[in-house]
Formats: sequence, structure tokens, C-alpha cells
Amino acid sequence: MRIGVRFQGITERVGAALNLVPVPVGLSMMGMPVARSVQVAQRVGLLAALADGKAGAPELAERLGLRLQGTRLLLDTLVAAGVVKLSSDDRFALAPRAVKWLRPESESYVGGFLADTAHYWEWWAGLEGLVRDGRSIELHDRAPDDPYWRSYITGQYQLARLSSGAVAKAVALPGKATSLLDIAGAHGEFSMALCRRHDGLSATVVDLPGSARIGREIVAAAGMAGRVRHLEGDMFAAAYGGPHDGALAFNIVHHLSPDQARALFGRIAAALRPGAPLCVLDLFDRPVGAQPDAGSYIGLFFHLTSGADTYSIGEVSEWLASSGFGPAKAKKLPQLPGLALLRAERRAG
Repeated sequence: MRIGVRFQGITERVGAALNLVPVPVGLSMMGMPVARSVQVAQRVGLLAALADGKAGAPELAERLGLRLQGTRLLLDTLVAAGVVKLSSDDRFALAPRAVKWLRPESESYVGGFLADTAHYWEWWAGLEGLVRDGRSIELHDRAPDDPYWRSYITGQYQLARLSSGAVAKAVALPGKATSLLDIAGAHGEFSMALCRRHDGLSATVVDLPGSARIGREIVAAAGMAGRVRHLEGDMFAAAYGGPHDGALAFNIVHHLSPDQARALFGRIAAALRPGAPLCVLDLFDRPVGAQPDAGSYIGLFFHLTSGADTYSIGEVSEWLASSGFGPAKAKKLPQLPGLALLRAERRAG
């Protein structure tokens, strides 16, 4: 699993619901304190405490071991941003628009993702170095037991739940599919969604040890360990097994050179049955002459955090064709604005 996976579009929806998308995004004097306040409120437990019911600032500060003055000012900022509401008796509670996203029991809870975005703060501080000298930040060479993996993969899982049903439908596996290959699938939510959609399907998720460790826990907690397994290893060296009835390569191509992408597609093709689809979900480069949109923020983020680049749908389609796949068809999903799903079937022979 690679950094930034699938938060394009989802964060727009969450941000709009929480009133966290000032205009222009990231440049407003209000944007910085609001974004940072939500991150900190999640990390220190304020938002979870407010999900339990109304409470005053002194009560919350004492319960969570926080300083009263900072807690009160932080809560006031959240009220001004529309994330928290203040009643006439000076007690705070989550605003109705925030409950869906910030109550831990909610199926659309993204608190873990919000907490993880606190890491982004220091990464964006390196933007000038990127523009001046090409210095990017590599985030995927951490030790398998680094606590970062839990923060990152858990947050990405929470985002994936919001779109996995629609993505599983768009993947369109053969009706009697029994085996799925998921490259860099981390938390396994997309594999689980496909297994829920197809009786008799099982999936193999290939990912780095730190990511796979957390992914196994998530899959087990979802009761899907019998159908979704994790295979630790480098995607260019791991034994994929097979033949599989379909494969996923989600938000990984933008981290690869053209030669690496062709090599990956070739390895996947060799592990698929003839006619089996490979689905590539990613942020693609805008067509020449098209106006930049919100996807530009994510493209810059990808480049900042791993020196990544984006490619056009045409380029990736050509690499698929040269790697043993038929014509690729692109589909855009309303649940993931800015991204596109390319689907190409393994050619016979």
C-alpha cells in the first residue's frame, strides 16, 4: 500500500461535511488552524469524548489530562469551524454534520485517518526543498514494527470502506471467480468487498511486512481471515501463485517508472487466467489543455512524499497492451472523484 491512497475525493466529502475546505484550500489564514485543530482534537481524544455526549471544557480537560486554557480555545475553534456545537449551558457536543464521520461506532468513521494526517504537516514543510532541489520524502522504507504502519494503514482502511462497494462492482470479476490477486492491497478492504460480492472467492494480498501485519489484523477483525490472506514481500519478487481470476493494482502505478510498471503488469499477467481482468485504480495525468482540478493537490502530494509521478490513461493503457492485456477501458466513479479505474483483460496465449 502506498501513501495517499484513495483520499482524493473522500477527503473532499469529509472536509465539506466538516466544513474543513476553505477557499482557496490550504492558503487561507483560517485553513491552517482549522485543519490542525481537528487533527489535534482527534489525537488527544476530544472528538471521541464528545461522541459520548455533551461536556464542558473543564470536564473534558480533566478527563483527558489536558490544560484547560488550550482545551477551551481548541473547542471554540472547532465550534467556529462547524465541527462542534456549543449549547447555552456552555457544554460542547459533536455537530450533527460531524457525527457520521467522527463517532467511532459509525460505519463511516474516519477518525483514524484524521489522526494520521497529522504526519502530513511536517511533510508539507519540505515542499520548498522539493521545488528547489527535487528532494522528496520516502515513507515506505520503515521497519515492519514502526508504529507508523498502524496509523497509516488503519486510516486508509477507514477511507476505503467508503468506496469499496462501488469499486467492487466496477471491477466486474467473472461470475464464477474463485481467486483474486491484490497487489499492495494493505488493509485488504477491497479484496474483502469483492469476496463479499462473490461467493466462493478468496484473495491474496501482496504487500510489505509492516503493512501486511496491520492488514491481517483488520481482515481478522472483519471475520474474513478464511478468505483473504496476506503474502509479505516485494511486489517485484513475491511468488504470486495462480492462476487467478482477477487482479487489483490500486494506487501503485504512479510510484513506478514506465519500465517498472510494464514489469509489474507482466508479472501479474503471468499469474492470471486468459480473460481475467486486471484493474488499475489511480490518479492519472490530466489531458493536454485540460484545466487543473482537485487532483492536482494529490499529484503534488504524491510527488512530495515519494518522488512519484502521474501518467496519462493512454500511457498506462499502452503498457498494459505490451504486457499481455487487451484494450483497457476507463471508468470514473462518483465515490472517488479525480481517480479512474482502468480494466483490461489478460489475452490468451
